[in-house]
Amino acid sequence: MDFMKAFDQTVREIKREVNLKVLKVPEIEQKVLDATDNEPWGPHGAALAEIAQATKKFSDCQMVMNVLWSRLGETGKDWRYVYKALSVIEYLISNGSERAVDDIIGRTFRIASLMSFEYVEPSGKDMGINVRKKAETIVGLLHNKERIQEARNKAAANRDKYIGLSSTGVTFKSSASSFSGGGYQGGGDRCGGSSGRRESDSYKPRDRYGEQKFDKDTYVKPRRGSTASESQANSTNESRRHG
Repeated sequence: MDFMKAFDQTVREIKREVNLKVLKVPEIEQKVLDATDNEPWGPHGAALAEIAQATKKFSDCQMVMNVLWSRLGETGKDWRYVYKALSVIEYLISNGSERAVDDIIGRTFRIASLMSFEYVEPSGKDMGINVRKKAETIVGLLHNKERIQEARNKAAANRDKYIGLSSTGVTFKSSASSFSGGGYQGGGDRCGGSSGRRESDSYKPRDRYGEQKFDKDTYVKPRRGSTASESQANSTNESRRHG
């Protein structure tokens, strides 16, 4: 058993190296693939925080969301891909950029469709219930703007707390604290922008109507930054099972 675990780990590492070095999968895309792989653990807090941070950058946000929506298309025995993608989505509602939240809200119907997800193992154990319950929790949150705001406020407060001393003895804050509520002031996209200002953690429904909307079932890449994102489009499909 230990040998098989070691072997599986080696195979995963090889696949990851192929993705990064041969298929040229961007690092953030690979992080999302890793966070939503088919292993019976994770995604872990540190990985989730990195992914949320990435949604502040326009091009990275596109790649993050592309992988997540792709994962939701898995079925049957691959239910873990779906469940873990939903877990990342749930985290992004509280910690991600406003554009990420807008994208998620715009696809509420797609998430709701997973409330009927079915998969029963040959042993008779219903594993689909994990997906159904997670989807139900997320949909309930998305239908309540006050709860979204409360979740984001709580996450922002946690990010603003000092978490101790680094190995060098310097006091520091969470890596996510730089985008806690601080009065985002226009200019640039909610998926990152170039102004360098902090993005507010306040979810503003009116913001959803000021920019290009995402189709409910098809992720449409904005023209801005298309050169970088288009070069990665094929690699996502080729590598999404190599988390």
